[in-house]
Amino acid sequence: TSKTYYVDKLAEKLGDKVGLFQIIQFHANYSYDEFIDGIVPDIDKGGFKYETGVFYNFCQEAQNPQNKEKICVFVIDEINRANVTSVFGEVMNLIENKGVRIMKTAKQRKIFFVPDNVVIVGTMNTADKTLAKLDFALRRRFRFLPVYPSKYALHEMIAACGFDADINISVDDYVDCFEILNSKIRRNNQLGKEMMIGHVLWTRRTNSLSLYTVSDIGSIFRESIFPQLESYCGANRDLLGNLVGTAIRDKLVYGYAISDDEILNYLSI
Repeated sequence: TSKTYYVDKLAEKLGDKVGLFQIIQFHANYSYDEFIDGIVPDIDKGGFKYETGVFYNFCQEAQNPQNKEKICVFVIDEINRANVTSVFGEVMNLIENKGVRIMKTAKQRKIFFVPDNVVIVGTMNTADKTLAKLDFALRRRFRFLPVYPSKYALHEMIAACGFDADINISVDDYVDCFEILNSKIRRNNQLGKEMMIGHVLWTRRTNSLSLYTVSDIGSIFRESIFPQLESYCGANRDLLGNLVGTAIRDKLVYGYAISDDEILNYLSI
């Protein structure tokens, strides 16, 4: 749904108000040692050494005179991919009252606080099962801004290139299909709004401004849309058939190739 795109635009929108702007990405093995304070191998001397983590260092820089009066934005992409409460450690306490609460880090016992000019932005896909790792204590410390699939964003992205004459549907028809499929997903008790398919998945992966071809549309559905729907539905064939129709469902289930023409027919119904 273009979350990363919006994050990339943050610095541009804030302009001269920004002091620091840094993006990292969490993953399953991300740890407190990398984030705040830890013990790491000493490549030069052998053995191990203490080293402060990326967020600790960011907070120190945010206190520098050139940054102190500006907004310092720390972005964590895929924030729900790590065990967030374990990675954050004392930051869970410090961000509740930024600039006031002071604690010591776990390993080096360094004095640490989160300056009040530091803003943490986390992005995540709510369809991910790893969302369960975000406990309520963490949720209370953040404000949530949903970024749902947008027919307006999709229309703008597709219309910027346009459709080849061989495609027997219009850009408006294509966006209508996007709306219809996501409406089915949103209203289904087993799926719901969190499982809707983002508008970016309905576009090409390249930045080309050439017209969309029949082959492009076929590839989008075979490589992005249909695999996503199959993953959602699992062994529930009735659910998959409700989303894509019985003909395409059977081809997906039994592993038969789906042609470009069949995909265009599906979109024109």
